[in-house]
Amino acid sequence: MSLLPAFPDPSAAPSAGDRRRQHVLRAARACFSRHGFHGASMGRICAEAAMSPGALYRYFPSKDAIIEAIAEEERVGAQACMAAMAGPGPLVERMTAVAMDYLRGARDPESGGLMVEICSESLRNTAVGMRFHEIEGEVRSTFREALLAAQASGEIAADLDLDAVMTIIFGIGDGLLLRLQLQPDFDLERIAPYLRSVLVGLLRPTAP
Repeated sequence: MSLLPAFPDPSAAPSAGDRRRQHVLRAARACFSRHGFHGASMGRICAEAAMSPGALYRYFPSKDAIIEAIAEEERVGAQACMAAMAGPGPLVERMTAVAMDYLRGARDPESGGLMVEICSESLRNTAVGMRFHEIEGEVRSTFREALLAAQASGEIAADLDLDAVMTIIFGIGDGLLLRLQLQPDFDLERIAPYLRSVLVGLLRPTAP
């Protein structure tokens, strides 16, 4: 059974309440990106959203509720991104495409800053950290299933230490996420061929 929630008809226009809810979440993302999950108060979120506390509390009763809504958005977004792993084509090409989509999402200063904050929070033994760690676990599971399937089919080397390979791949992704925040003007698309070469070296795909 899919973990994804049921989506509304995409052709239907969002309601005024939905638009206001998304407005609050965008404001909260900006605040969390700048001040962290613990440093961003409800007052700051209200100011960023240009809403009174009473108006904001109509949509989210607490900061924890806002964080959970953002976590759910991240989970759904991660699953949509990971869906490409089950698509057609060579595994290296699919992994490169997924990685580039992930990194493109990091180019926006606020989104990228939030992603760095999520990585930092995931290291802490807090409710917020555990929630995002759970999401990463789903992503890692998808990657592992794809690697196991590729090994079973003979597409990649059978003697790979998958735990070591995944640690390297995710470490590269985390490092690039931070580096792109430090170098916001760097042309991201230049990374793709080198990332592909790294994956070829790690996975040792068999010749077609």
